[in-house]
Amino acid sequence: MSEKKINKLCEIEGQTTEELLSAALMDGVCKGICMNENCDYTTNTEPDQDRGYCEVCGTQTVQSICILVGVI
Repeated sequence: MSEKKINKLCEIEGQTTEELLSAALMDGVCKGICMNENCDYTTNTEPDQDRGYCEVCGTQTVQSICILVGVI
């Protein structure tokens, strides 16, 4: 499911995976997406976020792009 969520996050943000990672390295903040199958909530996260709060689902299922691609 990670590849599907990575692609969805890129689509929502209008950027490539590389652009999202580059922004995370420059800013120290990166984009994250809810990992629940029927939710595509996105938000800014810490690079090491793997259990961020989803404001739509009410669960701790948001993961940063850095976690999704395995950089962290």
